[in-house]
Order: sequence, then structure tokens, then C-alpha cells
Amino acid sequence: MERCVVMSKQLKETKIKFQQRIQQRQKDLQQLREAVATHKRSAQTALEESERIFTELICSIERSLSEVTQMIRDQEKVVASQAEELIERLEQEIKDLRRRDAELQQLSHTNNHIHFLQSFQSLSAAPGSADVPIVPFSSLSSFDKIRESVLQLKVELEDFCQEEIKKICDRVTCTNIVPKTRNGFLQYAHQFTLDPNTTAPERGRA
Repeated sequence: MERCVVMSKQLKETKIKFQQRIQQRQKDLQQLREAVATHKRSAQTALEESERIFTELICSIERSLSEVTQMIRDQEKVVASQAEELIERLEQEIKDLRRRDAELQQLSHTNNHIHFLQSFQSLSAAPGSADVPIVPFSSLSSFDKIRESVLQLKVELEDFCQEEIKKICDRVTCTNIVPKTRNGFLQYAHQFTLDPNTTAPERGRA
């Protein structure tokens, strides 16, 4: 009779412990669900912000490309226009020189000494287009430096992006909430003790 009373008391205490454990686990479950919901919202926010920032970065690179393209085109037009003007002046000078050469050749066959002297003085004078400047052809191919600069920018930008992406990945930690090792399970283990005074007697004992 006394043992039954003790076991009944122990049963109530055990029930209370289980109820407390249930309540605690329900609380843990609710907290875990809230944490998962918060985690999902945080992930979605990070995703949206990342997409927005990378989109802005792409737009910035495209604007830079447009600026460099416009700069190259403008410089190309300026140099080409100057070169075309110089070409026309050189062609005109060559035309004048050939005309004078032909006139000098014709003058060399004249027997009129007065005409020879008058004509030779005017023909031997320097042509009016003789002041055409000579531009080195290497100055027309100065875009190699721009190409090298853009290539260097590409390399530096790729290196920077790789370094920063690695830092971002290192900051994103993945935590396993389900233990997969013995030590992991032991962290959540709960030790139950049995009261020898309340346990059922083994068979064979009086």
C-alpha cells in the first residue's frame, strides 16, 4: 500500500515533468518556426537587395561603356576630320606641283629668252600650299592605350569582385539545426533517473 502511494506520487511528478517538457518543446517549436520565418524574410530581402545592387552595378558599367564609346567615336571623328583636311591640302599641293613641273618642262624647250626669264621666276616660286604640316602617322593610332586601360580595368574589376564575393560567402554561415553526430545528439539529450524505491520488483524477488 505504501509503495502504491509512493509510485502514485512519483507518477504525478513524472507527469508534471513531461507536461513541463511538452510546454518547453512547444515553446521551442514556436520559436523555431518564428526563426525560420524571419530567416526566410531575411533571405528574400538579401536576394532583392542583391539583385537591385547588381542591376545598378551593371547599369553603371553600361554607362561607363557608353561614355568610353562616345569618347572614342568623338576622338575618331576629330582626327579623321583633320586628316581628311590634310589629305585634301596635300592632294592639292601635289596637283600644283605637277602642273608647275609640266610648265617648267614646257618652258625648258622655249627659245624665247624674255618669256623664259619671266615665266621661270614665277614658276620657281614655292607653291602656296607648301606650308602643309606633316603629321606623323603614328599619332592616328593612339587608341591602343585606351584598349590597354579598359583591359586593365576589366582585370582589376574581376579581381575585386572575386575577393568581395569570397568575403560575402564567408559571412553567410550555414548552421545545421539537426544534429548528425553523436556529440551533436548529446547536446540535446535529457537524462532520466529511476527511483529504485518506486520501480517494480524484479521477477523472482520476494
